[in-house]
Amino acid sequence: MRGNVLNKSRCGRPHKLSDRDARAIVRKVKKNPKISAPKLADQIATASRKKVHPETVRRILLSGGYNGRVSSRKPFISNQQNRLDFVSAHVDKDFDFWKTVVFTNESKFNVFRSDGRCNVVSH
Repeated sequence: MRGNVLNKSRCGRPHKLSDRDARAIVRKVKKNPKISAPKLADQIATASRKKVHPETVRRILLSGGYNGRVSSRKPFISNQQNRLDFVSAHVDKDFDFWKTVVFTNESKFNVFRSDGRCNVVSH
């Protein structure tokens, strides 16, 4: 039928963001995993002039294989040089010497218990 102005039949509302926009969102999260969905939505609004709801961003990230959790921060332990110095100073010690050595680490870690309280543990 030529010259038809009727709407095409489709199921549901068309997507606000294209596949290219969705891939760009996933790339941004891959580059910075700690960015929040509202911040991403603001970045999209400024970059492509499309106002998107943060829930839309979350839905795209969920379909891209990301979930709503962020990995916890690991403590920065930099004892590599100290360990190397210790090993080079004690490389020729016999087995009986190592039986008397008590190994300790002076790092402090926050350990969260099941009741929600926090203990500081020294290792």
